[in-house]
Amino acid sequence: MTSHGFIAAPQPLHERAAAPASLGAWECNLANETLSWTDGVYDLFGLKRGSGIYRSSILDLYEERSRREMNQLRSKAIGTGQGFALDCRIIAATGEKRWMRLIVGVGHQHGRPIRIFGSKQDVTAEKGLWTELASLARAEPVTGAFAHRCFLEPLRALRYERNREVERCAFAIFQVDGFGSLVERFGKAACEELLRCVGGRLQRLFPDALAVERVGNGAFGLLLRMPGDRLYLGTVLDGTRRLLCRPVSHGAVVLDFTLSIGGALLQPGGHREQDGIFAEAEAALQLAGMAGGNCMRVFDGPVSTIRAAAAHGFAPQGG
Repeated sequence: MTSHGFIAAPQPLHERAAAPASLGAWECNLANETLSWTDGVYDLFGLKRGSGIYRSSILDLYEERSRREMNQLRSKAIGTGQGFALDCRIIAATGEKRWMRLIVGVGHQHGRPIRIFGSKQDVTAEKGLWTELASLARAEPVTGAFAHRCFLEPLRALRYERNREVERCAFAIFQVDGFGSLVERFGKAACEELLRCVGGRLQRLFPDALAVERVGNGAFGLLLRMPGDRLYLGTVLDGTRRLLCRPVSHGAVVLDFTLSIGGALLQPGGHREQDGIFAEAEAALQLAGMAGGNCMRVFDGPVSTIRAAAAHGFAPQGG
């Protein structure tokens, strides 16, 4: 399958993922645990708009793992005043399983937390898109078996290093956009110089990387320790993209180019196979391609916690 075919194959799913989904605002009064929702939240949970809602019964609609993680983050947010975001699995009142993106902020009065508030969004189609892209990437990987072996050894060494706490690590693929066209226009020698410069810049930007290797035609792979979460990884990669894309000179020729980046995070104690991180990074790279290139995407698969600032000033309507 060509790269164009790969990108085109999941397009209907991509369109469904981009389509408007249930989105609403919510608030919880901490004094008495009463809830206020807008219509979009009722729709997300499959409940009649304006019907009575009680936190204890709504919690029953969360799958166990998501409920446990949400309650832990909720308690921490109330104690620290710092908001959070979490992708949760819920079972709507209709029996339909859904993914919900929960964003939470904390409201204070006289220095004391009095309410939590934010938004809830149906991201089921988005999750389906990531799953489909990862499946396609496993079937026809951009990075070959040799490239995988280059990264598997340091990955395994990191995961099983003795006398050291298990860390998060991240894998990213940096693809020069339209590399084949650049070769046709400027020649192999100029483009080889471009790749040499990009590789050197990557190594200087990430001197502590576990591995930096070429992984395909005009592409590099990067494996590194990652102290932060998915949002932090995205910030690092996007800043890196801007630094890497400085023009490269070769004789009298100046090559202007752009990069697409796909990244994935491997959490400590993750249950999936370690080499799954390669397919997830490739899936993220494909989504960057769908967006037109010259951008960065990080894989956002199931059970993904995202640190984010919740929106302020929410004033829900009663009901």
